[in-house]
Amino acid sequence: MLRVWALLVLCLGMASGAKAQATAAAGTGADAVWRNDLAARRAELIKRNGAGTDAALREKLVAMYASDQAARGAGTGHPVYTAKTAEVDRQLTTELKEIVARHGWPTIAMVGYDASNDAMAMLTHTPDHAWQVSLLPRLERLAGEGKIDGSALATVVDKDLIGEGKLQRYGTQFKVVGGKMAMVAVEDPEGLDARRASVFLPPMKTYEEMLAHMYHLPVSDQVAGVR
Repeated sequence: MLRVWALLVLCLGMASGAKAQATAAAGTGADAVWRNDLAARRAELIKRNGAGTDAALREKLVAMYASDQAARGAGTGHPVYTAKTAEVDRQLTTELKEIVARHGWPTIAMVGYDASNDAMAMLTHTPDHAWQVSLLPRLERLAGEGKIDGSALATVVDKDLIGEGKLQRYGTQFKVVGGKMAMVAVEDPEGLDARRASVFLPPMKTYEEMLAHMYHLPVSDQVAGVR
């Protein structure tokens, strides 16, 4: 059976800039120019928004994200999606909904850069697609205002498009096909790297190297269908 792995950060796409840089540096041959651009963008967002004013909420989101990643076998070399993963996703969705209802979306100013991106990663994995879609206008506005990381939001956009049976935009979503990771089809493949650069995602080749390093699976030249 084909499985779609919501990747970024890790799930790479959703990981924090610091985590993504660490992964890139870990022997993947990631592009130095992109790493420098990402570091500059991260520093800019932190300088503009601060380190986060709600330490308790930051710690809660970090712990929630650790559960999200553990349920996916991140760092083990054996990515999984099981009934336990689905159960964790449902529980984390309930907790994230409560946070958003009480505090609003966790911005960088509220919880810091990394925890804000952790919240976005968990939103990417939510089984409540309708809730996910309902948040997009607000999240796109926050990204445009520099209050959250736009590269993290790109993964949510891609997952929503695939959920609607459409081509993804930024190439963050892959399927495991025959023991290899294959990118789900994207709109305008020739312009993919330019779109990724516009939201501070790495070039596709660099991203594939990161995924292979993280999941210990080769990346296929095959493009997977949306369905």
